[in-house]
Amino acid sequence: MSDAPHAQRQIIASFGTHDGAEQAIQYLTAEAIPRDQISIRTSDTGLQPVQAPGETNGVVQEDEQRNLRTMGTSMASAGAAMAAAGVVVATGGAALPAVAAAAAAGLGAGAVTQGVSNAATPEVVPDSEKAVAVLTVNVANADQAERAKGVLRKISAIKVWEE
Repeated sequence: MSDAPHAQRQIIASFGTHDGAEQAIQYLTAEAIPRDQISIRTSDTGLQPVQAPGETNGVVQEDEQRNLRTMGTSMASAGAAMAAAGVVVATGGAALPAVAAAAAAGLGAGAVTQGVSNAATPEVVPDSEKAVAVLTVNVANADQAERAKGVLRKISAIKVWEE
């Protein structure tokens, strides 16, 4: 089997801490992977404002997601109820049986709406799975690729993949 590269292979790993990424660089160089083949990208926290300990950095927490879904479906239900009441009043009560039937059908539609809202809501990612540093190893051959993947999987990498 030939190690002739068709394209530059890269092994990429994400880390939850800067220290974890720095430690990975030390382990990779100990495995005879030259430092000039390793690059690191980190999140720039210097541009972010200082926040109180309880703040969520703009990320909506899971309980807040539930509250927003509930508020959205409640507002839609209230609007529909007001519109139905307006129709009943405008027709002098003649539309009451039709509105009652629509309200009964609306209970099923409300359940469907809640299901769609749950499916459309983005997942909340725990802090332990958020990457603050990403290492890229430009490997010269398959042996280096396997050694790099092995090292990165053994240490604190959140995720390791190849491109």
